[in-house]
Amino acid sequence: MSDGVAVLSLDRPRTGNALTLEVLRDLGTAVTGLRDDAAVRVVVLTGAGRDFCLGGSLDELAGLAGDLRARDDRSAEEVPAPVRALAEVVLGLAALECPVIAAVNGQAAGAGFSLALACDLRIASARSAFNFAYGALGCSTDGAMSWFLPRVVGLSQALPLLLEQPVLRATAALRIGLVSAVVPADDLMSVALHRARALARAAPHSVRTAKSLAHQALSLPLAEHLRREHEDFVRGLGTRDVQRGLNARESGNWPEFHGN
Repeated sequence: MSDGVAVLSLDRPRTGNALTLEVLRDLGTAVTGLRDDAAVRVVVLTGAGRDFCLGGSLDELAGLAGDLRARDDRSAEEVPAPVRALAEVVLGLAALECPVIAAVNGQAAGAGFSLALACDLRIASARSAFNFAYGALGCSTDGAMSWFLPRVVGLSQALPLLLEQPVLRATAALRIGLVSAVVPADDLMSVALHRARALARAAPHSVRTAKSLAHQALSLPLAEHLRREHEDFVRGLGTRDVQRGLNARESGNWPEFHGN
């Protein structure tokens, strides 16, 4: 980590960074560690090699399917370990108070697509693609894809995508607002880190409450949202960062925010 920016990289390029149970557990541990680190102001999630993440391990999926078919007492309430582990990673990413940027360097398929959706911002390389993948396997979605996608692109665009499950190239993803920028592949990490460092230099209270309030706005009545917004505003006024901002404005300098 440097300058308040932590980079998480899925590092199994030979498998397309497939999400085995082991990988998911390691990723979950890493995300939990970031949540407890006050020095982390922004997280960047990316993949090693040519792919962002090709989704779950097909070998593990085949094993799970075989086990379930062989059991007479199978129940949808019995969630397999890899599915639970993916859910824990998604919940962990969503619970981070700081912004999370997905630097999508290649194909994001299935659960890999869900991971990208669980991030707050997505920046894509020009050769990236978003592949639903589930329908081609006869599966339904997991990793909260069906929860995040309507919130990211709107229900009117999300529902046809979830039903038809096309492969979205980078330019199409930008057109519908799935990603905020498309950049040359060689520039992806430098652009993502530049954006992350800019966010890390901002007042942490301002950035974190913006993330929190934006998510809450999707489910709260206006009056309740205003109440919570006012609470955060007053809490922010009591921080030293606000005083730093006011002092810097008077002197014409850019403030350095420390998060207290």
